[in-house]
Amino acid sequence: MNTDQLRSARMDSEGSSSSKGTTNYICCQRCHQLLEMDKMDHPSDEALLADLISDTTTRDHEPMLFQKTEGRLSSESDGNDDLRQNLRAAAMEDNDAEDLPLGRRRIVFTPEETTGKSEKLRLMELLSDISTIDHPVCASCTDSVMEELETEIQAVEQECINYEYFLKQYRKNTEGDGEDGPRADVEGLKQQLALLEAQEVSLREQLTYEENDRQELASREDFLTRESEKIRLAEEDYFRERAQYDREIAELDEEQESVDYQLRVAEMLLDKLKKTSVFNIAFHIWHQDQFGTINGFRLGRLPGSPVEWPEINAAWGQTVLLLHSLARRMNFIFQRYKLVPFGSHSYIECLDDQNKKLPLYGDGGFKFFWDSKFDNAMVAFLDCLHQFKLQVEKSDSGFCLPYDIEPGPARIKDVHSGASYCIRAQFNSVEQWTKALKWMLTNLKWGLAWVISQHGEFNEA
Repeated sequence: MNTDQLRSARMDSEGSSSSKGTTNYICCQRCHQLLEMDKMDHPSDEALLADLISDTTTRDHEPMLFQKTEGRLSSESDGNDDLRQNLRAAAMEDNDAEDLPLGRRRIVFTPEETTGKSEKLRLMELLSDISTIDHPVCASCTDSVMEELETEIQAVEQECINYEYFLKQYRKNTEGDGEDGPRADVEGLKQQLALLEAQEVSLREQLTYEENDRQELASREDFLTRESEKIRLAEEDYFRERAQYDREIAELDEEQESVDYQLRVAEMLLDKLKKTSVFNIAFHIWHQDQFGTINGFRLGRLPGSPVEWPEINAAWGQTVLLLHSLARRMNFIFQRYKLVPFGSHSYIECLDDQNKKLPLYGDGGFKFFWDSKFDNAMVAFLDCLHQFKLQVEKSDSGFCLPYDIEPGPARIKDVHSGASYCIRAQFNSVEQWTKALKWMLTNLKWGLAWVISQHGEFNEA
């Protein structure tokens, strides 16, 4: 603690005294805590100061600074005047004390500095100059300092023990060897030195070799690092392409599944279509009251249900097309006639006279009923149906139509009841004509069923 710090501490203490009454405070130099100087429990200031100065001068092997005044310092009755005289005498003996190192400096106070100072403050100043610790310190900081000093003392004591041990070992080794002992040790040490130098050379060579290997390995490592980076990039490209291929494969698999599903559906539809009769769909023969119908077209007329001639013509066109298709399916050619399906204007050609065409359509009217071409066409059609029946019976003797056909008189007969009806429209009632047409369609339906069962579906245009 230098003079400026002491002055500052003194000013703090004076300020504290002025602000808090007669109590004097001083600041701890470690934790900066305020300390009451009046409550600081110290031994006699003069005795402690004399002991410290005596210990300092004895440790430094210097003459006692206060040897002549030791008796007066130890006496408490002399008071502060004796202390001032001793310090002033010490200052007069050596004016160069400030150049000495810490712990060996002599404490010098001028009369102006010592006049107004308290003994405790001067004691702290002296303690700070002769030690490495700035004073004053509080109790807790003192304990910390003591612990640090004890630790240093233990370390120094252990170091002294080690030195003593090695010193004993050295003396033990050197004693009793005589004059040749040290020389032998020197020679042995020289040999060991030479051996160690040789080992050093060998190790340096090995180190050089290892260093070269290390550089080669470093170069190899750099090369492998670059190769690894290339491989990593190639691997990323590979996985990227692999992901793209996997995505395409997944899309193709989905498309394949869709195609397979469509194929299965198509096969199911095909099987269903194979089991479906095209003839039955294309030529649906049924009845409606007393009318025979083909594809919904009525064939015939009744007084209570007059059917328009366009519907009758359409029904005859479907009937001609059905018989013509059945004959083609059986590879059968009619004699004397040729069926020409032509929608609502279908007709029959006579093979004996190709210029002669028998129309299977009409428009009604008075002139129509006196024209025999329509009746001749219906008779020719009934003859063709009879030829078809005979051809079927050649292939299947058990085949029989529900109604017998008499081509000469152009009649259709029920073998069970014996009733027969003419297919001509002239000189015939519309009821009998309609009944004959209905039985004719029934025979065609039976012929259609036989062809389907024996020859399968129609597969030609």
